[in-house]
Amino acid sequence: MSGLLDDELNLQLLSNICSGEGVHVNINELSRILKKHRNTIRERVNQLFDHAIISEPIYPFPWLYNEYPLMIIARADLPRDDITGKFIEEDPHIFAAFFKKDEEYNTLLLEYHKDFYSYLTWSDAVIHEGKLPPQETRYPTDAMFFSNQTFIKYNPEHLIRLIENDYDKIQRRLNCYELDTLSLQILKKLMNGEGIQTNEYVLAERLNIHRKTVERRIQSLLKENIISPPVCRFPRFVVPPDYTLVMSLVELKKQHEQVEKAWQNDPHIPLVLRTSTGRYTHLVFSCFYWIKDHIAWEEKYSQEFSGCIGAIKNTYLSPSMMFSIDQQFVSLEIIKHRLEKIRGKKRIIIDVVLAKKKQNSKKIVKIVL
Repeated sequence: MSGLLDDELNLQLLSNICSGEGVHVNINELSRILKKHRNTIRERVNQLFDHAIISEPIYPFPWLYNEYPLMIIARADLPRDDITGKFIEEDPHIFAAFFKKDEEYNTLLLEYHKDFYSYLTWSDAVIHEGKLPPQETRYPTDAMFFSNQTFIKYNPEHLIRLIENDYDKIQRRLNCYELDTLSLQILKKLMNGEGIQTNEYVLAERLNIHRKTVERRIQSLLKENIISPPVCRFPRFVVPPDYTLVMSLVELKKQHEQVEKAWQNDPHIPLVLRTSTGRYTHLVFSCFYWIKDHIAWEEKYSQEFSGCIGAIKNTYLSPSMMFSIDQQFVSLEIIKHRLEKIRGKKRIIIDVVLAKKKQNSKKIVKIVL
């Protein structure tokens, strides 16, 4: 575990930059790169944010997968009430939730946990605390377990190529916004981390430290892969607006390397994990504007890698099914929890020191008397 995460100042800095504080779009740089007037660039950037095409820039927190190496995809039978809705939105282990009717289940949850024991402890606690109704009143949850250490592709930024390829198909619109050529160019730059700037002066003032200290600490965090360089991402993380997310359990029978290489180069696919779930060997996340496109795409792979791909189990998650999806929320909760632990330890140390001082002062008084 990186010792950088045992430092209070580092955690305060992470809390800021991972939530986007002190991180902004550099209009001047984009204007220079794209050779357009800065007012034109500013207008397009604001439109992309206002129409929720992308979110404002942040430093991603890839250390999340070290902190929570276990990913769980769970089909659950949950009530539709305010208590459950609040639980799903606020629980620090739930990365995404979808309203999806599947057999007896009505909700699909994507969760992150430290290990299986932590997951069981968490499951018992949310029932005991009244956040979810008892198991006997609903259908038992069906959970599948995956390791966040088995990613063979992790490239949310790859989806900008998909938008470029689908430019005419989507009629140059996302979330009711007309994407002209310049908007698309800006979108591509921001999702690849270009034209994004960190304001060390703002961060230094907020944390009451020197600007050079901010720079050094950010570089150390980047070097340890606790954070990655700042980017803009889609609000639904790996799903462009108006697109359907497809989660596929895939059985590869042979030529694993060849198929995996094709997945690496495929703009439809932002994430792939290796797994061992029944007969399935991989978990693949892909995105499509039309379901029919996914069907044709799947058939193309079957033809290209004849005899290599066996069983496939697809789960389609349309934008209308989404209840919440926010990886950065989970990351910020990890940082917050670490800060609370450090501050708690400091409080204990202070209390012990004060108690000893008080005890010593009593001894001194006794001697004097």
